[in-house]
Amino acid sequence: MTMVSRTGYADVLVGLQYGDEGKARIVDHLAGDYDVIARFNGGANAGHTIDAPGGALRLRQVPSGVLHPSLSLYIGSGCAIGLADLADEIAMLASRGISLRGRLIVSDRCLLVQPAHVARDRDEGGGVGTTGNGIGPCHADHATRMRGGMRVAFQLRDLVADSEAVFRHLGKPDTRVGMDAGMLTNSSGIARMRAAWRTVRGFVTAEPDHLLRRVEGGARVLFEGAQSVLLDLTHGEQPWVTSSHTVPAYAYVGGDLPCKYHRKTIGVAKAIVSRVGAGPFPSELGGTRSARYCATAAADRGARHREAAHHEPARLLASDDAFDIGSALRVLADEYGTVTGRPRRIGLLDVAQLRMTMRQHGIDEWFLNKCDCLAWFADTPRQAIPLFDGAPHGAAEPAVREFAAFRLDALPQGREDPLPPQLDALLHWLEDAVSCRLLGIGLGPARDQLRFLY
Repeated sequence: MTMVSRTGYADVLVGLQYGDEGKARIVDHLAGDYDVIARFNGGANAGHTIDAPGGALRLRQVPSGVLHPSLSLYIGSGCAIGLADLADEIAMLASRGISLRGRLIVSDRCLLVQPAHVARDRDEGGGVGTTGNGIGPCHADHATRMRGGMRVAFQLRDLVADSEAVFRHLGKPDTRVGMDAGMLTNSSGIARMRAAWRTVRGFVTAEPDHLLRRVEGGARVLFEGAQSVLLDLTHGEQPWVTSSHTVPAYAYVGGDLPCKYHRKTIGVAKAIVSRVGAGPFPSELGGTRSARYCATAAADRGARHREAAHHEPARLLASDDAFDIGSALRVLADEYGTVTGRPRRIGLLDVAQLRMTMRQHGIDEWFLNKCDCLAWFADTPRQAIPLFDGAPHGAAEPAVREFAAFRLDALPQGREDPLPPQLDALLHWLEDAVSCRLLGIGLGPARDQLRFLY
């Protein structure tokens, strides 16, 4: 009797804006429909936050399926690994009662971020607004085929034979940042890498077809994108981009799976848009003033607490100044970098940009987070929710559409309670405007505040 094998498939989930759209919470909600959650790009520069029973989980490199014990987690070759950061994350999860043993698999083709990469990034990345985690220099060394761009496989092969030689190589002089061999070899960064490798090594696989074999055996994979498509190295606005490819098509390169297994692409956006770092942001509230303020405040690690202590959101929302409204929304929506704590630049939902992004990258369905934040526009002078719809051809001013506002206390308390009619009307218009099915919305940060519409 001939046995019929069941072949699996892969879906791809990406952010549709500048990052921080709440991708992790969507992955967490969808995870039960999959067998593997896989990362295909980024590194420790990606902060993913999940609401959990014991408090928020802030992940950086581990895929966002950690709260589902039956799920496998895969870090594909498109990622750049910070060994010490990954070891710390594994330990943090263990302290929360979440074991990754037998669940987490790391491709040995991942790039390896070295202390010199971090030093260069912090020395040179300020103009772009990087997180300083060494991702850009790591990818640069890889692209120029520098020995410094080594992969995890290098350590997997050679650390056992001659661990000191491997780590001595990591300490070669880097004249670009004025470091000598002794400074790097004896640095705490090298010592941390050596210690971290003992933790991480047990999760590494040298089998390039690991995920393929899982899918051939029937596994369902959800690829989780880091950063977001507007920050893609090629498709984003250079130089204000990340150092890897963030578009859904790259999932099958960086995720180590043939693209023939692709089923659908899921997008995630948020109703209050934010951007960290420099770069164009057409719908930014406060424009260049906001960009300058956030660039200056980025150096202040205590900016979040300082703003919370000194900003009065109610007063700022009542202002006629768009900069003040953006500042109020940042505090109320807790829009600060997960990795860096930097204050995020705040803008309106850009419908024209969203429409083009969905079209360009073949989005099949999407989620919209932070819809509850739209309620704060009821306290602005116009008492209306503005949406940015781009600048019409030849027009000097952008088109801004306004929708009736609703109060925060009008939001549903239970899953069966109806949405405020004002929000319902806005969502129907938005779904038609982008010609893509809106699968669900976020009405708050808690796990039970995600509502599916279909």
